[in-house]
Amino acid sequence: MIYSGHPVSRSTRLCVVTLLPGLMILGLWELSVHGVARLEFLFASPSKIAAVAQQEVLAGTILIDLSVTAIEAIVGLLVGSLVGSLIGLLMWADDRIARVARPYIVIVGAIPIFAIAPMLIIWFGTGTLSKVVMSAFSVFFVALGQAYDGARFCSREYTQYALTLNAPRLRMLKKIIVPGALRWVAAGFKINIGLALVGAFIGEFVSSEAGLGHYILSAGGLYDMPRVMFGVLLISLLALSMTALVWACELWKPNLFARSE
Repeated sequence: MIYSGHPVSRSTRLCVVTLLPGLMILGLWELSVHGVARLEFLFASPSKIAAVAQQEVLAGTILIDLSVTAIEAIVGLLVGSLVGSLIGLLMWADDRIARVARPYIVIVGAIPIFAIAPMLIIWFGTGTLSKVVMSAFSVFFVALGQAYDGARFCSREYTQYALTLNAPRLRMLKKIIVPGALRWVAAGFKINIGLALVGAFIGEFVSSEAGLGHYILSAGGLYDMPRVMFGVLLISLLALSMTALVWACELWKPNLFARSE
């Protein structure tokens, strides 16, 4: 007789094995700093971070900071990925534009976002717009490169056959290249989640009145390590949530990202 509960027990074991290292690290962390004032000051402790989390959630202000950073990162991610992907596909459509633009893209893409953050603050102000621009700038070049490489390498046999028929490049772009490059674009989108958060965070770190970057900077200025750690944890959870949303979209529309063969 087949035991119907076997799949459940296997999934339970997998969950336990996955969580066990994290729980062990938290336990060792708590035991290592407990009762040692210097270590608690430098590294905080999981129990103190949990107490701070409870206080901040009950106060409600941290939810405002979280929503501000989430909006800045998500809008920047969408805008930067969309514009970068469109330009990458258009570069494939015209080789002359690609050859001329490539060195400039390399030069501008090598500039750290932190170096131009003060300039963007001056141009776009200290509000949400400047953080969205920084977030979009951070993801733009990865999205462009993914779309361009995806257009170059996907479905070569189809593009070569279309070229022998003298098919217009714009029609090839619409019928062959765009569907085939979606997997590359989706992969770049996952990478860009972290970059979008970095761009928004740096903007908040340089000049802001709200957001997780402002929260962490304020807590760091007061040497409040539990709040600093809690802010870092929230950024990690936000990145995880955004990544899970992309995975959910792929599961919902799996064929949308699997047309490059």
